[in-house]
Amino acid sequence: MLRKKRIKEFSQQLLPEVELDSKPLLESVVLEEIFMFVTEIDSSVSYYNHAALKNLHSCLLVNRQWCESAVRILWRRPFSPFHNGGHKLITTYLRSLDVEERRDLKLKGIKLPPAAPIPLFNYPSLIRHLDYGEMLYSVEVWCRNLSKRRSDSVISVMRVLLRLFLNHAGPLTSLKLATLGEDYHDEKCMILTELEIKGLITSLRTLSLDGFDYNQHGLLARLPDLCQNLEHLYLRGWYGHQPCKADDTTIMNDSAAVSLRRLIKAQKNLKTLDLINCRAYLGYIISALDTQSISLRSMKFRLVDFKDCGPWEGLASCIKLKNLEFWFCKGITHKMIKPLVGKIFTELEEVKLLQYGIGCEEFNYWVNNVNGISKTSNCNICTVVDEFEPENTKIYC
Repeated sequence: MLRKKRIKEFSQQLLPEVELDSKPLLESVVLEEIFMFVTEIDSSVSYYNHAALKNLHSCLLVNRQWCESAVRILWRRPFSPFHNGGHKLITTYLRSLDVEERRDLKLKGIKLPPAAPIPLFNYPSLIRHLDYGEMLYSVEVWCRNLSKRRSDSVISVMRVLLRLFLNHAGPLTSLKLATLGEDYHDEKCMILTELEIKGLITSLRTLSLDGFDYNQHGLLARLPDLCQNLEHLYLRGWYGHQPCKADDTTIMNDSAAVSLRRLIKAQKNLKTLDLINCRAYLGYIISALDTQSISLRSMKFRLVDFKDCGPWEGLASCIKLKNLEFWFCKGITHKMIKPLVGKIFTELEEVKLLQYGIGCEEFNYWVNNVNGISKTSNCNICTVVDEFEPENTKIYC
């Protein structure tokens, strides 16, 4: 004891006193912003760079502050194709159910995992972005392991989890709805419109609609009434559905087109519209843009077929556009762009055009005119001569 006492006195005399700051080196908000910058590809929809996301798992082990910041990002958008079916995700969420919710599922023949001690984090409270199709798939994978699975087991689990998200996290920031295939009934999609759950989507800022199936039309028809505060709308893979009967094709395509137009018109402050790989309902979509003429700031058309679209009067009304892009689109005609000619877009810095071949000459001329480039110089237009041979890409200057 005497030896230890002398060593302590000696160290106090020779070593300077250092005051340890109890505050973290970085504020949690700053640290989280850094993590988000590294992992997110698109901040508006929180699409993650999954290679970088793997590195984020290492941050869980640094210290408590880093762990908390990393967990908030990892569980902000929990459902993705990279979670190996999502079975463990569903189990973790179900452990958070209260006694009454657990009893309700038990009465429906759904055996739940044993209630765990209070976890370190309230995982249901962290969700902000939901991929509905991936969540549905994860629940189906989880339900396959039930000893006595009923026909409504998936719907029952989906319903209780969506209520859990709403009660703990509040309304979502973004939602992705993808084509689910003909094996899925509209009932599984319509859960989002139920009275106790619809609050989850009424304040969405970002909505991504990837494709369309006739059995999802019930939900599509309700979206204009439920989601009116969108700032970013993404439409991907809209080809138009082809049921067996020709009459059904016309009815369903017309209904989908009307619902899509209603959705755009219902928005109060739409800022971004992004179309990727679409070739259906273009006329309906563009005609609805006049209702967003003041708020719309960015439009991107990528791999879009404008065949039979009609004049772009709705697009011409969007005089506040700052960004307008056309990537490898086809079917553009002089008749379509006629409403654009002579229009003044005071805030539009540049029209970006990337195309195969020469394309519509009148459209190319309009692009150059907007960009302040002479008719004899097409510096802004990147023309790919051969789609499959990148080395043959030519820039016409």
